[in-house]
Amino acid sequence: MTWRDKVVEALRTGFVLNERVMELAKRVERLDDDVRNIDRRLVRMETLVELAGRQQRLPGGAV
Repeated sequence: MTWRDKVVEALRTGFVLNERVMELAKRVERLDDDVRNIDRRLVRMETLVELAGRQQRLPGGAV
């Protein structure tokens, strides 16, 4: 294998690695969006549970 072949192979490997890293970055972004959506939903559910608990403790509150 000549030095040119080695350089070409190194460049090719670099391009393949770059593609893989870019694809992983896209997947991480999608996962981040999913986690944020789940967090928002959880906060809403926690709020509903907290409000329901407060309503039951109020005088004359529905039981």
